[in-house]
Amino acid sequence: MLSYQIFFYLTTGLLAANALPQVKLLSKLPKNPIETPAPDVWAWGVHPNGLGYKARNGLALELCIKYPELAGGALCNDAVYPRQFCLANLVLVTAKGCKQHKSAMCASDIELAKSSKCADAIYPKKFCLANLVLLTSNGCQKFKSEMCAADVKLAGSENCADAIYPKKFCLANLVLLTANGCKQFKTDMCAADVKLAESENCAG
Repeated sequence: MLSYQIFFYLTTGLLAANALPQVKLLSKLPKNPIETPAPDVWAWGVHPNGLGYKARNGLALELCIKYPELAGGALCNDAVYPRQFCLANLVLVTAKGCKQHKSAMCASDIELAKSSKCADAIYPKKFCLANLVLLTSNGCQKFKSEMCAADVKLAGSENCADAIYPKKFCLANLVLLTANGCKQFKTDMCAADVKLAESENCAG
């Protein structure tokens, strides 16, 4: 009779345990956690009642830097990398951890700067003037007029239609007489050359 009762209680207990919602394990507490107190940063799982520790699913910064191939992945999503590391690994130009160094990364490689990955990068004046091919990029819009003035042919192109030039530049390049950027100096430009003054472009 006693053995039957023991069997009955054990069977009932096991059935009840299987009927309860199971805990979804996310990670296991390591033997030697790198952070303490461990329970505050490591999760055992998600408890059915909504309580439990927040899981730490990422890797330590040191590991993300040690293995660049993982640096741009989900495991390193919360890592913030130093400038030197980002510049040495341009493949991470769109990684969250290199966001604060994105412009510097794009400016270190002209091909990268021309790509869509650097569409929101902001460049310094010196870089823009040295790379006129970036004339239409958002990162060089602040220096557009100066970039256009760096090349006469470029200054007369459609890409420079909204550029504004200084008087000295316009007088030195009379071919830009009809350019919007020199419109305000038209009279001075026409007066600078007799033949030009007699042309239809100076008639008005």
